[in-house]
Order: sequence, then structure tokens, then C-alpha cells
Amino acid sequence: MTAKLSHDPAWPRTGGWPAWQDGVASDLTLVGVPTSRTSLSPTNAHETPAAIREALRRYSSHAVDTGVPGARGAEAETVLDEVLRIVDAGDIADPDTESGEEAAATRIEELSRTSQLVVALGGDNACTVPAALGVAKAHGDLAGAGLITLDAHHDLRDGRSNGSPVRRLVEAGLNPQQIVQVGIADFANSRAYRERAKSLGITVIHRDELQERPLTEIVAEALEVAGAGGGPIHVDLDVDVCDRSVAPGCPASIPGGLQAHELRRITRLLAKDHRVRGIDIAEIDATADTP
Repeated sequence: MTAKLSHDPAWPRTGGWPAWQDGVASDLTLVGVPTSRTSLSPTNAHETPAAIREALRRYSSHAVDTGVPGARGAEAETVLDEVLRIVDAGDIADPDTESGEEAAATRIEELSRTSQLVVALGGDNACTVPAALGVAKAHGDLAGAGLITLDAHHDLRDGRSNGSPVRRLVEAGLNPQQIVQVGIADFANSRAYRERAKSLGITVIHRDELQERPLTEIVAEALEVAGAGGGPIHVDLDVDVCDRSVAPGCPASIPGGLQAHELRRITRLLAKDHRVRGIDIAEIDATADTP
């Protein structure tokens, strides 16, 4: 049940955006991809798209750039709905089955043709497969596309699960030399999957590097590698890249990950690049999260 929110005409909220319309261009399209049934750990991630939409209503649409000493009050400001056309395409039905996943990829391809950026609300990490496939097919082919994962795990497992999307995308035709994995964590992977990533030629940026190098430098490297094929870039944001204290509703998050302000910085840097045409937000179990 959606909580009743106060109304203040001088404090416009985010969320509640108009429905997607066929053939009408937009800057950003939201779509729910509620995968959960192939998860390796118990999850109710299929309930998360609705929870994200509800949470968005608690934020204002106003943002201010970083201040400059001596020019306080003159910072650039943004009101989202004044500068962006944002639409909501609803949820994709039953994306966990093979046919449902194929339908999800087709739907995201359709949405991506008329939107600068498609944001897929997961769902567990299985949502990355149809999201990345759809974006790639809308703007060329999978061979030219790139993938940046913000994730504690390699996601190169065998089989079909939330632990295998990167392997499955490579098998579908994504060039592994155009994949960058940012935030890979200790005590969260294995030698076998590290060797698999190395043999494929995947660029791996370990979690410790995020503390030792400037984030601007890391993002620039990731964009250069993922964009080398000349096609669109998809970003997989698995929230377990964050510290456990930041993401209590993420089943696989562990201590030592990104803080909220670091994730915000990274995503803003990525979103500024016109080659980034898709992003999925995965691995939040809204029923286990804080209100």
C-alpha cells in the first residue's frame, strides 16, 4: 500500500511520470524487469520495481551542482522535469522464463529506439541479460556493444541464474574485451571464475582500486574499454557493489563496498556519456530493505 504523502506545490516530487507512448521520444524510460526465480539465494526482488517507484515519490526533483567558494548561491541547478522527458513503461510480465526473457529483450529494444536512456528496474541480476540485449539490438548489434558492471561478483557462473548474466551475454555474442567489471570483491568470487574472466580478456577493476584511484579516472577507463566497439554501452548496477551498511536489502552485499556518495558520483559520471544507453538496477529485495 502506498503511504499518503504531503502535498506542497512549491516542492515538486519525482516519480509519477507519464506512461510511455509508442513513437514518442523521451530522454529516459523506466521499465520494470521483476526477475527473481533463478536467484541463487532466496529473494523477493520481483517486488522491487514497485517499491522503487514508491520510494521515488519521497524525493524532490531539484538538484544543485557543487558549490564554488566565493560564488555561493550561483551554482547551476536542475529541476528534472524541466530538462528531461521521463516516462514509465510499466513492468514486463514473467521475465524469468526463457520466452519471458526473450519478450523482455524485445520490449527493451523497442523502448530503447525512442529513448536516450532506458533504466531497467530489477529484479535480481538475471534482468541484465534482456536489458543489455535489448539496448544492443536497438543500436546495432551485440558485437559492437559494451558492458560495464558495478558488481562485487564476476557473474560468470555456469547455468542460468542471477550469477551467470555476463557469461550468457558473452555466449550470445558480446565481445568480452568490451566488458569492464568494477568493484570485484575479495571473498566473494573464486579462482575458477577469476581465471575465466582473465581468459576471456575481461577488464577487472578490483574493489580496493576504488579507494586508491580517483573515481573520474576509473570511470574514464571503463568507458574507453566498453566503448571500443563503437556501439552502445549498457551499465549493470548490482547493488552488492555497495557496502552492507548502504544496501541492507541486497542479499549478497558485504562490508567494504561503495558508500552511497561514491555510487552517486560514479553513476553521474557514467550518465553524462552519450554512449551509455541502458542501465539496470539489480539485486535489491525490497521486502528485506529498510522502509
